[in-house]
Amino acid sequence: MKLDKENTKQILKIVIIAIILLVALLNIKFVCNAGIAFLNIISPFIWGLAIAFILNIFMTLYENKLFKIGQKSGKSAKTHKQISNRKQELNKSKKENRFDRGFAIILSIITIVAIITIILLLIVPQFIDVIRNLISNIPNYLESLQDLGVEITEKFPEANMFIQNIEIDTEALKNGIVNLSKDVLNITINQISSLISNVINFFIAIIFAVYILINKEELKKEAKKFVYARLDKEKADYILKVARLARDSFRNFLTGQAKEAVILGSLCAIGMLILNIPYAGPVGALTAITAFIPIVGAFIGGFIGAILIVAVDPIKALIFIIFIIVLQQVEGNLIYPHVVGKNMGLPSIWVLVAITVGGGLFGIMGMIVGLPIVSIIYAITQESTNKKLQEKNLENEF
Repeated sequence: MKLDKENTKQILKIVIIAIILLVALLNIKFVCNAGIAFLNIISPFIWGLAIAFILNIFMTLYENKLFKIGQKSGKSAKTHKQISNRKQELNKSKKENRFDRGFAIILSIITIVAIITIILLLIVPQFIDVIRNLISNIPNYLESLQDLGVEITEKFPEANMFIQNIEIDTEALKNGIVNLSKDVLNITINQISSLISNVINFFIAIIFAVYILINKEELKKEAKKFVYARLDKEKADYILKVARLARDSFRNFLTGQAKEAVILGSLCAIGMLILNIPYAGPVGALTAITAFIPIVGAFIGGFIGAILIVAVDPIKALIFIIFIIVLQQVEGNLIYPHVVGKNMGLPSIWVLVAITVGGGLFGIMGMIVGLPIVSIIYAITQESTNKKLQEKNLENEF
């Protein structure tokens, strides 16, 4: 290889990258801690992007149905006066669109808050009733526990002698209570500071999301300019194509997940009504919410639902647990792969693979993110395969 100026630059780049990787590997713990700290710093903006993505679905719907933004077309201007009038119309239209978009964003936020509020109104009062019943029944529980203790000591005198011979170190007990109080105080302070930090980050994320939505066309244009300025046209086109595919995959994932949640919540509520299990409505709504967590969501909703039901009727709680296990099997193997996979254009087998591998590597977040990523890889692979077959004139052979 001829060692000219260009090759020297390439060699220097490779050497520098190799040195950086080596230093990072030798200080892997520091790099991981620095990466976690950096993610914590930018987490409000990551959440802002996620919130903007979800709000954009509702915002686009309101814009298209209520305000008709982007659907008005005008005649092309030819004379100087027509051009001047056209510019004034565009400036006026831009101001109106910005106002309409702001109103659409407010409606989107109100819609999501209303959905969450309705669901909470269905679930929270039931939990309050259960807690109130538990507190009111504490004397009965203590009395039953006392009777059980008396019965045990009468049947087993050795247990009574053992209890009487127990010596309690009051000083150690006192120190233990003091230390426990300090630990509880420290944990409380940490939790309060963490809560305040999360609230601040949440509001930063909301503001960032609103800014993105208001200026999404300008931001999209700037991003395209950045990509095309640094890459050749073919690579830039491919990157933007993958970005659009990722956007569509995540959007289809969310809509498919919403359909699946409604189906699962409805089946849960109907099944509980048929089996005469209490709290059918609240538990069905709770199951629909937790269904946004792929596969294991039904188990989480079932666990919380069982806590509600067991305070009323333990036998019905046992029946509910058996019912939710059966429903989860139906949901995980039939409903979820078919509904979500069909919505994303992904075969059911790849839905199961994405959830299994993603969940095994990164837990619940891996399940949620893994499915859209596999959908993107599947679409790109399919397109590349079809292109190769066309080049070999084999597209009609399969």
